[in-house]
Amino acid sequence: MKVITTHIGADFDSLASMVAATKLYPGAVACFSGSASRNVRDFLKRYPSRYNVLTPRKVKMDEVTTLIVVDTRSISRIGPFASLVGKKDVVIHVYDHHPGTVLDELPASYSRIETLGACTTLLVEVILEKGIAISPHEATLFAMGIYEDSGALTFGGTCRKDYETIATLKELGADLTQIPIFVEQSLTPAERQLLNDLIDNSWERYINGAKVVLSALNASRYVEGLSLFVHRLRDYFDADVAVAAVSMGQKTYIVARSREEILNVADFLAWWGGGGHPQAAAVTLERIDPYALIKDIEKKLAHDIRPLLTVSSVMTSPVMAIAPELQVDEAYKLMIRYGHSGLPIVQDGNLIGIITRKDLDKAHLHGFGGAQVREFMTEGVITVHPDASISEAHRLMVFHNIGRLPVKENGSLVGIVTRTDMLRALYPISIPVEERSLGSVLPWTEDVSQLMAQRLSPWITQTLRRLGRRAEEMSLKAYVVGGFVRDLLLGKENQDLDIVIEGDALAFIKSWETDGCKVAVHERYKTGTIVFPGDKKVDVATARREFYEYPVALPKVAGDSLKHDLYRRDFTVNSMAISINRTSWGTLIDYFGGRRDLQSRQLRVLHNLSFVEDPTRVLRGLRLKHRLGFEFEDNTFRLIKSAVKGGLLGLLSGTRVKNELKLIFMEEKVYPIVLEMVRLNIFEALFSGIKVDRNCIRIVRRLSFFLRRLRYDLPDIEEDVWLAFLAAVIFSSADWVQHATLDKLHLSKSNREIVEKALDDLGTAENAIGGKGMRSYEEIYLFLRDAPYVTALFWAAATQQWRVRRRILLYLTRLHRVNPILMGRDLVELGYPKGPLIGKILEELLLARLRGEVETREDEIKWVKSNYPLYVLKKG
Repeated sequence: MKVITTHIGADFDSLASMVAATKLYPGAVACFSGSASRNVRDFLKRYPSRYNVLTPRKVKMDEVTTLIVVDTRSISRIGPFASLVGKKDVVIHVYDHHPGTVLDELPASYSRIETLGACTTLLVEVILEKGIAISPHEATLFAMGIYEDSGALTFGGTCRKDYETIATLKELGADLTQIPIFVEQSLTPAERQLLNDLIDNSWERYINGAKVVLSALNASRYVEGLSLFVHRLRDYFDADVAVAAVSMGQKTYIVARSREEILNVADFLAWWGGGGHPQAAAVTLERIDPYALIKDIEKKLAHDIRPLLTVSSVMTSPVMAIAPELQVDEAYKLMIRYGHSGLPIVQDGNLIGIITRKDLDKAHLHGFGGAQVREFMTEGVITVHPDASISEAHRLMVFHNIGRLPVKENGSLVGIVTRTDMLRALYPISIPVEERSLGSVLPWTEDVSQLMAQRLSPWITQTLRRLGRRAEEMSLKAYVVGGFVRDLLLGKENQDLDIVIEGDALAFIKSWETDGCKVAVHERYKTGTIVFPGDKKVDVATARREFYEYPVALPKVAGDSLKHDLYRRDFTVNSMAISINRTSWGTLIDYFGGRRDLQSRQLRVLHNLSFVEDPTRVLRGLRLKHRLGFEFEDNTFRLIKSAVKGGLLGLLSGTRVKNELKLIFMEEKVYPIVLEMVRLNIFEALFSGIKVDRNCIRIVRRLSFFLRRLRYDLPDIEEDVWLAFLAAVIFSSADWVQHATLDKLHLSKSNREIVEKALDDLGTAENAIGGKGMRSYEEIYLFLRDAPYVTALFWAAATQQWRVRRRILLYLTRLHRVNPILMGRDLVELGYPKGPLIGKILEELLLARLRGEVETREDEIKWVKSNYPLYVLKKG
């Protein structure tokens, strides 16, 4: 049983998100986790048959197999469904839009989290990505959810996607006139004004390392719900503590919210006679000046919040920074001289990037010592405030997988926190080794064993377990890595198993010979293949580090750890591993944020010299981007453009280029890939003098269309179809460029003949089977039968004459299959002598069938006897 739930006190965003989730999880039931707001209850009463939302009492918890949680990711906010957390047979998926960390975060096997004005926006985005239809009634409800949670699109957390989603829902039939009828019941103009005033009169500050938001207000009249608004205030600012002092009527109210480990607000407000819970408390006083009161509160907070270690107390300051124009060699000398492993890059007083010694090492090694550091720096640098707690700095460094954290105050760079600083800061509060658990000390790991059980085929699961058992018996560690892990997390099928062994992979591979498997090993690269019965192949490699001596060189290999093995890969989404050993089965290893990039649907390289070391990653990245529907992360896209501009692609060997182009041209979405390659000038970088113009693009588009619409009617051309696309991209180039391109790619003789015939004989084909006059099936067949199918397909896409195109496609989809019913042995049985005559009769019979002279077997026999009388043959 699949159940969709949300937080206690469900609002319209919660309801809309649950309804949206039912569209993504067919058969799942929506169920509140507790109470719902009054306006939500009224809405459901008005439309009892349209939306079926259960209460927890109607759900048998022991029958729940999948729990989908929307609009929250906190265990404490899902009521009775919290009892399902930790059960091995319950899979948890989470969709949430709230920023910041959550102390009791749900252990989800799949999560999609993005800071937005409403969770409904996130769910609608997923629905639209999957092409699922949205009815006008649903569009109206979804608009209500976004409208309510974003304060009619006015709250500070509202973002561009919220506005765009509302516009899309309006186009899908959302009735926006219905929104005030229900939504405004929970947020009256007075309530909205109070919330806006609280935000306008609030300010942030760090107190003893804790992020605190304070607000003071004289309200013109009494408005209920102040506690809710203070809760929202803390969420908006992602603060540790939020306190508001508000005077309304004859009273003044203090409301406080806090993370429990920071401050027990019940004890804090006891000073004024208040109380409540450790994380939520309030007190009512006779009316006093709220502004004076908040100053007293601020002073008491400084006394009561337990001092946390702050960034300013551990950071390195002053910090050495360099200019973006500095040469790589000069920056490298500075790092060596002062013992730094990374340097911030500042321009006009603004931090614009950071560069590491690894980046400089590789740039220098590949001959870029004279280049400016701006070419290889990392942009979009994560920073921290000096008054932030060291815990916040630690979270940022782990979450973003960075080794140093620049410190900024009032826009200026004031220091930097390094790994050494962090280790020293955390040492006094470190947990004794004997008290640690795996989950608490390895934040880059996650248990995905349930996901594997759900999504993997029995053969894959059995094979992985066999491989894991054997590795453990040999005291080795085995992991399945790369695209298989990526596709598993994306819910895509992938049968290609790539195994990495920490230890002696060659011995591991050879051990399978005694099990009746075929094995092959490559000593130089420490890799090999195991072929199980049934021709099931598994690739195995030693965990290794690859080192490139110069740009585009093939790597040198040295054994290393899993982390370094994953670091040598192309993109973070391909740099994850899953342990298959028995003792750690199903543990996802994600050192570099690959799963986060999967959730945000982006491709990111692991280091800034990635495309310098191997420019084919540019081509692989384009292929992967369009296959998965992802986008390049900004810094990665900038590095791609730098690699193309720097001429690195032109240094690749023709064989490597051919292999990558073949894979691209055999992709399902080849047309958009080619378009992007044109926009990025990649073809020009690969082949000097090439001209890829509108005619080339038109041919590629038509080829893609033919393959998509006619794939099952066309002859079997899967292996060679890429040659048609190759001919398309060089179609408009000069003859010498075409020949130079084919020379560089080292095509086989047969492949080259296919491309050359496609380019050289298009005019001949147009003359032979074109024109306004009728062309018989026989004429079409006789001309095209000697042309390779791929060549004919190219002509159909390249010709501007629609009659020629139609006749070629007729041949490719129908005429090429025409054959006589009679075969040679049938003619022998009819009395015809064996020999060349048999072939001649069958050839003529084929043409007769094309002319429509025969249809049935009897017609063919009659035709043969009439045109080749036996008595004449015997007489002759």
